[in-house]
Amino acid sequence: MKLNLIYLISIWLFLAACSGQNDDYSESIEAEYAPEMLAMSEQEKRVNNESDLETTINETGENNEKIEKKIIKTANISIEVEDFKNARAALEALLKKYNAYVADESEQNDDYQITDALTIRVKADNFNKLLNDVSGLAVHVNSKHIKLADVTEEFIDITTRLKNKKQVEQQYLEILKKARTINEILQVNEHLRVIREEIESKEGRLKYLNSQVSLSTIYLSMYQQIESTDYPSFGHKLLKAVEGGWDGILIFILGLVYLWPFILIILITVWLIIKYRKKRKEKNPQ
Repeated sequence: MKLNLIYLISIWLFLAACSGQNDDYSESIEAEYAPEMLAMSEQEKRVNNESDLETTINETGENNEKIEKKIIKTANISIEVEDFKNARAALEALLKKYNAYVADESEQNDDYQITDALTIRVKADNFNKLLNDVSGLAVHVNSKHIKLADVTEEFIDITTRLKNKKQVEQQYLEILKKARTINEILQVNEHLRVIREEIESKEGRLKYLNSQVSLSTIYLSMYQQIESTDYPSFGHKLLKAVEGGWDGILIFILGLVYLWPFILIILITVWLIIKYRKKRKEKNPQ
């Protein structure tokens, strides 16, 4: 029994010694190849794992910087003016004063009112000033709606994704330099094409957001209500109808004058047909 116990203790001590040697060996291997393994892992994350790259944020600098708010300002305003021409001239002066411009305009006139719908673009710093001065042109403000859209989060998200996409592009360019076969070159170029399309898309979105943030938009509807005394009376409408009828008669007469050769040919043809029939009746009386 004692011999068996001594035997078991000897085996346990031997296995423990072997285990310690294996641990030392494993640690020496990890110490020797750890930098290369880490570099390969990082390269795989940067190149092959684009989805991980897209959600990575540079914690060393970007989070510590003060984030500037990105606000898109938009206003819809409808005003009634006393005199349309004077109000339009005053609006032009305001646009010049605040360095704004009209991006789109549509004017409509009828017997009851004159309406002008304008899309005005102005620098964000002058947005409130111009809007207040435009309201001052009105004898009555029908409606005014101001919208402030905060796109800061979207702006930061796109900026971060764009930066990461460009990092991925650089990694593919490095791989392209090391490519040896045509197949490898074609595969890397295809990845580069996709990455560049995504970069261009995100750059376009950022450009649009910057444009909307830097230049605010005012949708202005300006109109003049025509007084009832200015409505065309029944007598005026009747006179216009008579004038229109007389103009129609004159146009008809002028048309006949232009067509006189054809009318003459038709008359001569009818006269010849009638004369021919009379002669036939005289020769062959029934």
